[in-house]
Amino acid sequence: MSVLPEIAQLEFETQDLPNELEPMGKSFLFDFTKGEFVLRNGKMVEVEGLDALKVWIEKCMRTERYRFRVYEGVEYGVTLEDLIGSNLPRAFVEAEIKREVTESLIQHPYIDDIQDWRFERDGKWMRVQFRVITPDGAFEQEVGYGA
Repeated sequence: MSVLPEIAQLEFETQDLPNELEPMGKSFLFDFTKGEFVLRNGKMVEVEGLDALKVWIEKCMRTERYRFRVYEGVEYGVTLEDLIGSNLPRAFVEAEIKREVTESLIQHPYIDDIQDWRFERDGKWMRVQFRVITPDGAFEQEVGYGA
């Protein structure tokens, strides 16, 4: 006779959790410098996978949150306009950009983390670079702001 309970007879509630993420879907390649979709033979160029994710990231980082009615009620975009080119201390600006961008981007189901931040600043111009960590690996992303 054992003094330990028979664990094999205990019942536990289990919950089925998805093992895989849904397919990322397609997007269209956008030239953010020119401000227009990339056309090939008169048609917009479709991208998928990591290329679609890169387009989503840059679009999110260039969309000022709360400015456009199409995004009302949705937490999409960033609030960086008052930071870029401001006279606030550089350490504060960079910390706020890290916080704001990370909070916005990790909402995407394919983004696990944002790391390895780098900043270049010249007056009202700034380049923000970072590493995006996904379930499938990592890649570098860069976005420039200002004149």
